[in-house]
Amino acid sequence: MELDKALFPVLAETLSGFDNTEVVPGDILKLDLPSLIFDKFKDFTPIVCANLPYNITSPVLTKLLESGYFAAITVMIQREVAKRICAAPGTADYGAFSVFCQYHARCEYLFEVPPDCFYPAPKVTSAVVKLIPQPKPDCVDDSKAFFGVVKAAFAQRRKTLLNCLGSAYGDRFSKDELRQLITVCGLPEDIRGERLGIPEFALLAKQLSEQYFN
Repeated sequence: MELDKALFPVLAETLSGFDNTEVVPGDILKLDLPSLIFDKFKDFTPIVCANLPYNITSPVLTKLLESGYFAAITVMIQREVAKRICAAPGTADYGAFSVFCQYHARCEYLFEVPPDCFYPAPKVTSAVVKLIPQPKPDCVDDSKAFFGVVKAAFAQRRKTLLNCLGSAYGDRFSKDELRQLITVCGLPEDIRGERLGIPEFALLAKQLSEQYFN
């Protein structure tokens, strides 16, 4: 798929010897994925292999992962974003997008691509990551509640998890109630959200949901 019309003649020339390749003009963010897959890949297992425009990396990956159509997604993106996708809890690169990607897929940082591999050379280093979509983690009961807690935990990175939850859920729970919920989950009262992995976020979301509806 290509949006830049100036590239169509170039692609027509460079791909002329490959009868199993088709260039689809259009914007990936506006693409009707179900229709394309039904039309072009009805009898196949579709995968994605792409050099993504760096300014729309997050929305494109979000769309591809949430679609549930692909067996694998291998993309070249900006190195800093690749590191965030694959980051472990407690590291500087770890954030809400890390959790989102790792919730939907097994993420692997493959290799880096230096600027001198391109012409003209960009000002950033690229990296290739591979995402293997997987079913929803067993530990997550309610995806909406789970991502609500994740969003709250990273909304103010420098604040403790307790204060972040207080900002997001203060209309439903007192600070003492939130402190108790964190303790029940086996977490220190002063922990920051960036140290939680998917199981911890799932347990916290479950506790919050149970207390809210009981």
